[in-house]
Amino acid sequence: MSIRKSGNRPEITGSHHRKRAEGNRFLASVLCCIVLTACFLPGCGKGPESENAAKTFDETAAEAVSAAAKKDTDAGKLSSADKTASEGSTASSAASASSASPAASSVSPAASSVSPASPDSGDTSAEAITADDKKPKEPRMLKYIDAWDEWHTMEVDPAVKETAYDAAGFIHTEETPQWVVYSGNIADQAEYECLQGVDVSEHQGTIDWQSVADAGYKFAFIRVGYRGYGEAGKIFEDYMAVENLQKAKSAGLQVGTYFFSQALSEEEAAEEAALAVSVIEKSGVETDLPLMYDPEIIKDDWGRANEITREQVALNTAAFRETVENSSSCKVDIYSNLPWEHNYFDTDTMNTYDIWYADYEPLPQTPYHFTWWQYTNKGSVPGIEGSVDLNLWIRQK
Repeated sequence: MSIRKSGNRPEITGSHHRKRAEGNRFLASVLCCIVLTACFLPGCGKGPESENAAKTFDETAAEAVSAAAKKDTDAGKLSSADKTASEGSTASSAASASSASPAASSVSPAASSVSPASPDSGDTSAEAITADDKKPKEPRMLKYIDAWDEWHTMEVDPAVKETAYDAAGFIHTEETPQWVVYSGNIADQAEYECLQGVDVSEHQGTIDWQSVADAGYKFAFIRVGYRGYGEAGKIFEDYMAVENLQKAKSAGLQVGTYFFSQALSEEEAAEEAALAVSVIEKSGVETDLPLMYDPEIIKDDWGRANEITREQVALNTAAFRETVENSSSCKVDIYSNLPWEHNYFDTDTMNTYDIWYADYEPLPQTPYHFTWWQYTNKGSVPGIEGSVDLNLWIRQK
């Protein structure tokens, strides 16, 4: 019987013919004695040729085990039947090799073990992915310019609902160049329409609301009151509020309201809310749009609320809303701009209310959600003397 290499596996060739039983028994006894003596005597049977033969078989067996391990890794676990057949084939080969060389009867431990995956092979384990996910993410920073042409840098709050609009979708039309419309896609909204509107106070004087409606304007936010920004902080009704509400509604515009706040406490915010509700009730008009809470600081002068904290703004906003909604059917939302979103409105407030957003840049700079955009304070509208604020309402159909 001879052994030759075929690929990576030893193969048995030739045949072993049996001798007659009488002679074989004696010969087998003699051979066993010789083999045992060679195994136990130091140096016996260890000639260069036998060492090379044993080494050749060890290498061959190691290659066979390594190839089997690789096949198992690449193709998945062997089925029970395949595994049994493989083990039987390996045992048969080892037994055949054992009869050829005593030194080859055992496979070295190093050859029988599968080495662990190399670090260079790439770790895609769940543990590694989880570790990557837990790494702190770099904050998103935004640089913006305010209404006084001053630049600021803010960290975007990832917990605040993002804008649904693509900034590039805001465009001017040839028919009405001063209008801004939106032509892009809106997340989760199949159909929408762009409505143009104005916001006014007693500063605009008497308004011809029918001319405003005829010019294509569909809605208006009307100031119903304000608190002075001096130390006394007295509150006042806008003396044109009732007339503006009644005539704008009669002309077919949808109407909402706002209150200019300088409240320093929840009590003052509730007082402002009560006045706003009383003016709306006095007009007899059922409003279509919310009553906007409009807290502001006075940029170019001393203002009583200029040092207000983010925490107090949240408390005041909640107090204003609670007073309004407990005493009327009006919904409360907030008027905002990017400095207020940066410095004064907290995450919960931003996520609780719809936002009337003011920004006079060509495109809205905010990364956050808004429903109405006050895009200029220099509009020209038939029926209104002087400059007036223009607004865009992107409304789902």
